[in-house]
Amino acid sequence: MQKLNSSRLFIWALIVALPLWFDSCKKDDENPTITTTIEGSYKITALKANPKVGGVYEDLLAAAPLLLTTTCLNDITLTFQTGGAIATDNPTTCQNSKIPPSTITGIDATSKWSYSGNTLTITKSDGTKTAYTVLKTGTVLQIQWQDSQDFLGTGTKVAYTYTMDLTRK
Repeated sequence: MQKLNSSRLFIWALIVALPLWFDSCKKDDENPTITTTIEGSYKITALKANPKVGGVYEDLLAAAPLLLTTTCLNDITLTFQTGGAIATDNPTTCQNSKIPPSTITGIDATSKWSYSGNTLTITKSDGTKTAYTVLKTGTVLQIQWQDSQDFLGTGTKVAYTYTMDLTRK
């Protein structure tokens, strides 16, 4: 008789526990939460150009030491401040750069920003505005924009589409 009651108790415990066990195996949300603000400090962790610069360099972050003769893009921190100001930490590598990082990123130390919908608008100190399409927000702020540059010094500007990943510090 005792054996029968133990078996029933075990079965009832199993029946109660199984749904809880399977419920804990839910898939994580594959769609990360989209934040409504971009305020914070970021490091540039990826910068791609399409078409490739000189037909060779797609990854401008890796090519920066060759193109800019410095690691400035790897070293700089961009801070999107409350109220629309942008601050940079201006590391030594950026001070020694032949080409200012703002030539590539469109962001200088006294730029202003505004963010609406999926558009980030940055106005440089000289009044130049660049509209960036925000592809992703959260831990990584991914932005995309178009610009024309003469990286190779040929006298001819090439139209590029850039995609930049900024990782929150």
